[in-house]
Amino acid sequence: MASRKKSKQILGVMVTGRSVHAALLEDGPEGLRVVRRFTRQRSTRQGPSPTALPEMQPSDDPTDFSVQFTDTGGSSLENMFLGSEFGGIEGGGFDLEGERTATVTSFAVELGDILSEIAEAGLPEPTLAFCAAAAEINQTELIVLGKGGGDPDKKRKKKATASRSTLLELLTVQHKGEVAEECVAFLPMTPSEEGAPRYLAVFPKAQDPVASTIRTMREQQGRRIPSIRLMDTEVALYLGLTRAALGLGAAPAEAEGPQHTLVVRAGAEDTLVLFLEDGVLRQSENLRSLTAYEAPETICSRVLLLQDEYGISEMQNVLLLSEEREDDLVESFEMFFPDARVESMRQYVPELDDEAAGEVSAGALLPAVGVALRLSDDERYRKVFEDVNLLPKQLLRRRINIPVTWHVLAIYALLFCTALFFMARYFTFENRIDEMHQRIRAAEVEATDIDVDAKVLQARIDSLQGVHSQYMRSLNVLEGLLKGSDKWSRALEKTSRQVSTVTGIWIENWSPRQSGIELAGTATTRDQVVLLADRLGGEIATLTFSEIREWPVYSFTMRVPLPDELPEAARFLRERVAEAERQAAEQIPIAPTSTP
Repeated sequence: MASRKKSKQILGVMVTGRSVHAALLEDGPEGLRVVRRFTRQRSTRQGPSPTALPEMQPSDDPTDFSVQFTDTGGSSLENMFLGSEFGGIEGGGFDLEGERTATVTSFAVELGDILSEIAEAGLPEPTLAFCAAAAEINQTELIVLGKGGGDPDKKRKKKATASRSTLLELLTVQHKGEVAEECVAFLPMTPSEEGAPRYLAVFPKAQDPVASTIRTMREQQGRRIPSIRLMDTEVALYLGLTRAALGLGAAPAEAEGPQHTLVVRAGAEDTLVLFLEDGVLRQSENLRSLTAYEAPETICSRVLLLQDEYGISEMQNVLLLSEEREDDLVESFEMFFPDARVESMRQYVPELDDEAAGEVSAGALLPAVGVALRLSDDERYRKVFEDVNLLPKQLLRRRINIPVTWHVLAIYALLFCTALFFMARYFTFENRIDEMHQRIRAAEVEATDIDVDAKVLQARIDSLQGVHSQYMRSLNVLEGLLKGSDKWSRALEKTSRQVSTVTGIWIENWSPRQSGIELAGTATTRDQVVLLADRLGGEIATLTFSEIREWPVYSFTMRVPLPDELPEAARFLRERVAEAERQAAEQIPIAPTSTP
């Protein structure tokens, strides 16, 4: 009967600038399936700023006032009257004086609502996995100089490698801002035209919404959040899903020519374009001005321009994902790429095209499902994803908050009373032990005061020594009689036992000698004679070879020494005598003899 494994709940969360999409997956005995889908719109409130209000100037008339707007100087975008319209591009707005205000980057309210709905439905507590949108992640292409050279085509056939310390050093040189080393992942890319290794460094921006949300929810009193495993990004996620969909490995495959794959994700805020070569990332481009609401022909033309710009040849595979009019987009790419295999990425994830999603777009939910697949036990997704985790290690630990209620106080009181009880018992037993020690010391003093006649003790000692001497003389006589009496029977037993274990050998004659016995026999091979001599501890005297009916026969003579050991009965008696002597020495003290 096959064993059934326990189901595991995984909640994948996709975070964009405007919304939060989540998909609850169950990894059970029947496989992966999407249990529930969630979508929440993110709040876009702006925090207060000390310079956000106009300066109030006092006046002599209490009923009159004047408002003065200070000039910060310059003619930048921050001082334009449309600054508030364009301020949201980087996640912040502008106040009346042109200063940027802090935008609420946390989505703790939306995530808490999703977790509460899961708990109210009676579902088990899930494991969380996050995926940040491409707009929330910094991407920097790194080229490791000094390790290339040679034929670029040969370099593409093997995976380029570089140490993490070298890549971090290159990143700190190219990126001017502060970078947390533990939150950086390096995605291998195809080598450059000169054969130098390339990597795509991905790391969160300064205002990371996922990290900010986790900290906010953990700081809330009495709130407990589930276990958090990882945070991925769209580029690495789509790269792994493409490998799983097309059966591509993490390393370039051996083929006649490189196999190019195009991945296009058209979203409500931007469009992500990935170019792959034999399962390895070649180029990544995030088009902020192109969204899913554009005409499919417009998206195709922009992708073709990128293909020409990067000098990439014909495509063999095209995977598409869109939050709006995905079928129209597939038809347009089939027209622009007639020789390629054009498909939707939705069909390679579990139950994403089900009508139960309602008004939620399947294209928006796919990253949430994809990041949950990284924590599943499915064999198809174990080796296709890159090892990317952009969360700090301190946020991966679960903080245990014990609420101070009357239950906790009752447990503390019970522990205190238990400690007092056992301390009292300890001191009670200590007093009893001291009393027993005093009684034993008093009894020892009384025993030493007893007057014992030294002559009586000396007589008992002499009697025991005489009995001991008699036993020893009898034992020596018995050893002389038994020693060597059974050596012939034991030698015969040992020889017959060893001959029976060695096949293909026969003993024909047994002759006693002064120091042992002499065996004569025949064997089918010479190795058997050597093996028998080794087991008996004997010495081969002669060894002759002859053929009988075309079969080899070896005749030998062997000298085997006889065992000269003490019989078992004598050893037993010696042990009994030694034990009797030891007991007598412990019971009766031997006093020194004195002459009258």
